[in-house]
Amino acid sequence: MWWLAVLVTIVAVVGAYATWTVTRVERLHRRAHAAETALLAKLDDRAETVLKFVGNPGFEEVVALALSVVAVPADTQRQRELREYAENDLTRALRELAENPVWSDDLDAANRRVALARQIHSDFVRDAVASRSLPMSVVLRLDHRLPRPEYWDIEDPVH
Repeated sequence: MWWLAVLVTIVAVVGAYATWTVTRVERLHRRAHAAETALLAKLDDRAETVLKFVGNPGFEEVVALALSVVAVPADTQRQRELREYAENDLTRALRELAENPVWSDDLDAANRRVALARQIHSDFVRDAVASRSLPMSVVLRLDHRLPRPEYWDIEDPVH
């Protein structure tokens, strides 16, 4: 009869571990998705900040790039790639204008917020991807059930 108690204990422990793993993996995937939404919001905010410089000499190219960023949604994989290219072009153009006397603290703050949101998103994606390789996650095939979070390949605007 003692073997039945041991078996029930083992099943309970494995069940609790499986439940904990599923909850953790799903939570990390939700956080990665929320971080991506926040990153996109900060990128949009930066583009809107750049659009405040419409009509200022020397900002024509940057304003055009900001308009192209705002025009590209990130719904499909192709749109996401186009958005990454547009964001990188905007970041490079903003770096070239950093010494312009019209440059404002708003642009510096927007770039810092983008850099922070990018770092947070990258951290959550790293954790979510790592959680997909946990032994229980593999056994429960969570990697097939949950969409894999993707990194945003954009340059750090603060450097």
